[in-house]
Amino acid sequence: MTIRQKIHMTNLILFVLLLAWGFLLYFGTHFVEQDDPYVGENLSILLVYVIWGLGYFIQLKQPSMKRVVAVLLLSLGFQVLYFFNMYYVITFFEWIFE
Repeated sequence: MTIRQKIHMTNLILFVLLLAWGFLLYFGTHFVEQDDPYVGENLSILLVYVIWGLGYFIQLKQPSMKRVVAVLLLSLGFQVLYFFNMYYVITFFEWIFE
């Protein structure tokens, strides 16, 4: 199996897991009706996939498997950091767009 095939398979599995997480985020942020539009919440969910997409793109540009794993761990670290600070991101998006 080539490096590109390993990258594609790993990111396919990660994308399926992020889809499930995205659905949970969507239903979690839309659980209670609010008067304001859900612009900040929806943009924060979109940012999950933007982080994943950037990591995937950067992985495809790497020549060795060691660097691919480093980029994968870095992008997963950003996802975890984003998860724990999502309240501040949503508040920032609501401040700008609403």
